[in-house]
Amino acid sequence: MLDDLADLSALGESLRRHDHDRFVTAMFAPPERRADLWVLYAFNLELSQIRAQVREPLAGMIRLQWWRDVVEGTRREEALRHPVGGKLLRLIESRQLPLTHFHRLLEGRERDFDAVPFASIADWHAYGQDTSGALTHLAALVLGHEAAAAQPVGTVWALTGLLRSLPFHLAQGWMTLPVEALRAAGLEPEMVAAAKADKAALPAVVMNLLSVVQQQLVQARRHKAPRAAIAALLPAVLAAAYGRRMRALGGDVFDSRSFRPQPMPIRLAMAALLGRF
Repeated sequence: MLDDLADLSALGESLRRHDHDRFVTAMFAPPERRADLWVLYAFNLELSQIRAQVREPLAGMIRLQWWRDVVEGTRREEALRHPVGGKLLRLIESRQLPLTHFHRLLEGRERDFDAVPFASIADWHAYGQDTSGALTHLAALVLGHEAAAAQPVGTVWALTGLLRSLPFHLAQGWMTLPVEALRAAGLEPEMVAAAKADKAALPAVVMNLLSVVQQQLVQARRHKAPRAAIAALLPAVLAAAYGRRMRALGGDVFDSRSFRPQPMPIRLAMAALLGRF
């Protein structure tokens, strides 16, 4: 028992350092479900870090396949020795989580290793649905509810994150803006990725994409959510605030204020108390 508590404490600390926003929102879950959310979010953190940890796409795909095998239970002994894998396997079994959402998340993450940028805004949006959308759906199920708002909220969070992280992704040679949106502004993805494009044109692209995210957020908020599932949906509160900040900066995501974390404990606490997201 003490070892389990120590492992969970380390897992929570890792989330606090590397995915602080999700860590904070998980703190508003019922105490008996909080550790379950930590496990789920730690799994997502493992997936999100693969791209930066491998040199070749094939190596990334192999790691994703390992996680696919873990989820399906075919690497049980290996999973039980892994600090996250074993807990994830037990979570899937104890909460009877559907594997379809895990498969969708893993398939979405395959896109991280594709050198070809998103062709269209629809493709960009689909990436958000398949990754964070699927994860947030699972988070709601961990809390015991099938929340209709979960997938759109997760999509909003993913797309907001892609925009906020654009400077870091470009520094890694990863183009995460859709070609359709770039060319509408007279930009070519190769020039943007090589830092040879007119930076003055990028804010307009970001502002246009922020409008897509805002529409998705409006749709998400049309759904009512069970109060018990609200912790899974609180990223919408953070996404709305980050969106407002990026719009106030005119879409200049290279301004450090656009990607600087914004602790909002009072706002999150009020949202959780009122059951709003």
